[in-house]
Amino acid sequence: MPPRYSASSVIPEPDYDADDAPLTDGEAVAMPLPVGAPITLRFPSSYETYVMLGDRRIVEDDGPEAREVLLWTARRLPSLWRALEDRAGLRGVLIEGRVVVTDLYDVHNATFVDHGLLREKLEPAAIELGRFSLLGPIGTRAELVQRVRAIYAPGTVVEVRVEDGRRVVSRRRLRVGR
Repeated sequence: MPPRYSASSVIPEPDYDADDAPLTDGEAVAMPLPVGAPITLRFPSSYETYVMLGDRRIVEDDGPEAREVLLWTARRLPSLWRALEDRAGLRGVLIEGRVVVTDLYDVHNATFVDHGLLREKLEPAAIELGRFSLLGPIGTRAELVQRVRAIYAPGTVVEVRVEDGRRVVSRRRLRVGR
């Protein structure tokens, strides 16, 4: 039996820092986490599309969510291939028939790229991207909480990423308090 290709081994789940972990050096950006079914898309080769919805591979129309993901992918196939080729994969969230891309993974360097490179690669493909807010360098957790609280409404779950050298070096989740 031939080996089965697994996108999860190519595009891993992002690692999150503990709340009490020290902040790393770099520029911080924040993004409210969209709520929906997670999707993963990768081109193992120029003729094969690997799409996952949640933890299962989508190969046929077996329900409304799978149909929406397949249609979204098919409508953007040439532009997605030009943006990703076989060097990158994306992670996103399916929300009411549309996909919001939250991450771009560089397969060859085994890293998630920063929001600037994500926009640079995917904006020409006319893909909806997560809404990032630039926070700048942050020294303490109290300063981080204060900046996030100034931007987002209480109760919002926010992902804060520290980026350096065109890649994400750390990330953590915060729920905005009062």
